[in-house]
Amino acid sequence: MKKRLYFDKIEDMKYISHLDMMRFLERLLKKAKIEVKYSEGFHPRPKMSFGNPVSLGVEAYDEVMDLELLVEMDNKVLLEKLNAECPQGFRFKGAEDVPRKSSIAEEFQIMIYEISGDEKTLEKLKKLLEQDDIIEVKIKNGKRKERNLKERIQYYKIEGNKLRLELINTSPNVFLGMAEINPTEVEIKKLGYRK
Repeated sequence: MKKRLYFDKIEDMKYISHLDMMRFLERLLKKAKIEVKYSEGFHPRPKMSFGNPVSLGVEAYDEVMDLELLVEMDNKVLLEKLNAECPQGFRFKGAEDVPRKSSIAEEFQIMIYEISGDEKTLEKLKKLLEQDDIIEVKIKNGKRKERNLKERIQYYKIEGNKLRLELINTSPNVFLGMAEINPTEVEIKKLGYRK
């Protein structure tokens, strides 16, 4: 049985990397006595899948993970068991049954971010986002690769000291770097996904 879980990772939990979070969840499942399916092979792991990794230090709301259970379990009971073992800053908010062929990567491509900063910093970002083309250049193995990040922007709007940004499978850190903004100058929150 496949379940889709929604969770928040905030406060001190935002400093846990994606790999550490996977280990944390594996321990949490054992502690909560949730019977999950494991992969086969030399190092079996719980069958879990996630959306795009969240950058270290970014609070994340309504994050998504899929989990395969060995036994049928009511969604409410699953949430109660998991949340009873969660530390402060990490909470499961919802659970639903998922058809086998459903994929987070295909269904949750548009990520919603909120970036807070001073007027000068947000003005730099706005200037970048207003360009007709935002070309990112990468050189890998001696080969030059270009991609137009403008195509990844679904929506943006600045209100006061906050920028709401909706991106297709892209981190806002790329835009910060291109606008020559140090990530420590802003506060980034991932507010979830839009289907």
